[in-house]
Amino acid sequence: MKRTTLLIVLCVLLLTGCGVRFAYNNLDWLVMRWVDRQVALDADQRRQVEDIIDQRRAWHCASELPLYADFLRELAADVEADRLDRDRLADHGQTLARFGRRLLDAIHDDLIDVMLSLSDAQVEDLKESFAEANEEIRAEQVEVADSVRQRDRVRGMSRSLRRFYGSLNRDQLSRLETWADELARDDALMLEDRQTWQARLFEALELRDEPELFIREVAPLLEPGENWSADYRAVLEANRELTLDALADVHELATVRQRRRLVSRLEGFADDFERLRCFAEQPGPRSEGICGHAPQMPCNEYRRYFVAGLIG
Repeated sequence: MKRTTLLIVLCVLLLTGCGVRFAYNNLDWLVMRWVDRQVALDADQRRQVEDIIDQRRAWHCASELPLYADFLRELAADVEADRLDRDRLADHGQTLARFGRRLLDAIHDDLIDVMLSLSDAQVEDLKESFAEANEEIRAEQVEVADSVRQRDRVRGMSRSLRRFYGSLNRDQLSRLETWADELARDDALMLEDRQTWQARLFEALELRDEPELFIREVAPLLEPGENWSADYRAVLEANRELTLDALADVHELATVRQRRRLVSRLEGFADDFERLRCFAEQPGPRSEGICGHAPQMPCNEYRRYFVAGLIG
């Protein structure tokens, strides 16, 4: 739950091709769509979750979006002043991590309340959903050849960067290929840690009839990075360093035109955050997808090496 929520805020709103305001005004729908894929809520639980989303989104809009806008303008200023080097990228990554930490703190008690309300049948549904997702990860990441994984990493990162820089030049693409080749395979470790975390979660969920004991057992599981194994943490940290190096190099190789586009995109996102009216107007009817297709949570190397690693 925590990784998906963080991903929505840090990736969907910044990397979506549909526009910040459209995505943000449909954030309740995006979250509910994800929840529905995990477990079937009854009517009371659905109202509970919808109320939580409304309350936390109102807080987030009023308190956090101005910080995001300031952050993006500071990042744009670094680009214009030609000071966006590796150290500054690391600093900005830490800022993103603090944003994520504030969000997780805000929804911590809400997550516990929802979990306490789950029935035995819903817990079993959750187990099945997690198991299906684990098998997808195994098939699509763990069991793929190194060459395929490298290709997917280059494609994913280049697609994300194109949203800011436009088309990448040959030298930038070459640098991404080197980066993807240098990264350690962490897929198996990630899946192992994921399954260990899930097992501990389900052990805690057996204690729902004893709320105080349940809270004591589940609270550590909601702390980002606290449950990673030493091996997984080491690989994440090494890959994060390689990713910072690569991002700094790609920016150094950027043309004047690319840098101007980057500044324009960052300032455009900042403008969108500032123009969002905190739900004075209700979003329109729910659509079946965004921009003509079913919404998919971006799942690229930013998530694992640049954001998750920093939080840990």
